[in-house]
Amino acid sequence: MKQGVECCSIAMGPESHQALRRFPPASGIRTIFDRTKRMEAEGIEVLHLEVGKPAWKMPKGMELRVQDAIADGFVHYVQNRGLLELRESVSDQIERQTGRRFDPDTEIIITIGASEAVCMTALTLLDHRDEIIVPMPAWPHYDAVAQMAGARVVPLPLRSENGFQIDTQQLEDAITPATRLVVVNSPSNPTGGVQTADTLREVAALSDKHGFYVLCDDVYRDFVYEGTHESIASYMGDSNRLIYINSFSKSYAMTGWRLGYVAADAELSDALNRIHQYTAVCGVSFAQKAAAQLLSDDGLTQYLQEMKTAFMKRRKLWSDLVEECDALEATTPEGAFYTFPRVEFRSMTGREFCSFVLDEHAMAMVPGDVFGPSYEQHVRISYGGDLQTQARAVERMGNILNG
Repeated sequence: MKQGVECCSIAMGPESHQALRRFPPASGIRTIFDRTKRMEAEGIEVLHLEVGKPAWKMPKGMELRVQDAIADGFVHYVQNRGLLELRESVSDQIERQTGRRFDPDTEIIITIGASEAVCMTALTLLDHRDEIIVPMPAWPHYDAVAQMAGARVVPLPLRSENGFQIDTQQLEDAITPATRLVVVNSPSNPTGGVQTADTLREVAALSDKHGFYVLCDDVYRDFVYEGTHESIASYMGDSNRLIYINSFSKSYAMTGWRLGYVAADAELSDALNRIHQYTAVCGVSFAQKAAAQLLSDDGLTQYLQEMKTAFMKRRKLWSDLVEECDALEATTPEGAFYTFPRVEFRSMTGREFCSFVLDEHAMAMVPGDVFGPSYEQHVRISYGGDLQTQARAVERMGNILNG
């Protein structure tokens, strides 16, 4: 953890904007999303393939639970760490899924989605002396929060030919005395790549050998289409260098509830909680109350299986298009709900192609360079929308590329 905090004040005068140099750029994903909202305000129907929002029903009973919580007056502050009842349920869930037990009193914090948990981790662990290794292509949030902390991002390129597996020898070669944190996101946003048990075991061993922290982002753990999900948390024993992050957003189609959580050993969790205190105070009380019984619901297993089956149908539409269309090159995603094809169309970059299909065909997707500078020819397509949306988008894309 940081030994101190350097304050940066924004001075007034002509040089004041220099103080903004550590502020990250605007999210490339949200920039596209905001643009679609302006188009829709003008009456244009847009096919949304840009935002990772699962179009699915919430688990049964959640609407009534939140209504009851509000009706009962559960609308005030809760503890900074969140409602204890929910933390206990989260602790049980993590143990069931990974074998690792975290103390709900001292080692778990309910956050404003997983996004806040990732930001808290960066601001707690990183400063200008540190490096964070991020396997890429990657969700841009990791890079952005590292910039906010002043740290140096070290990209670890992944290859589609081997299913976007982390090359652990390449990882070890990238480690320096400044390496503080390594990100493991499996399944991956944006590729859908899933790390194998062997890979995770080797990364865990490197953490033990070199002493870096591991940010385990398991947000898409319930979207693994072949086999079962493996978490690096299962291979780190009782290491105090694990930061485990998950969310209710994707698995339970509750993105707007902003419910996430971060688990870490007590000393690190205390530091994370101090960041949380001054950025959010606490999460939304009635949302936490409504979610407290969700993770022990007997119907969840069937709910998640039905959801995964539906998403596999959406995935197949895009995989079939990639197989049939010479202009697209991609491996079939093993998890999450994204595909990350390389696009060859009229010599356009991925960014130019995204602008073209949005402006001319009202179809929104995200340029590949948002997820790393080496992916200018790629685009990220989210198939989180319903099956009808995917079918229309696949037909429209096929007509564009084959026309």
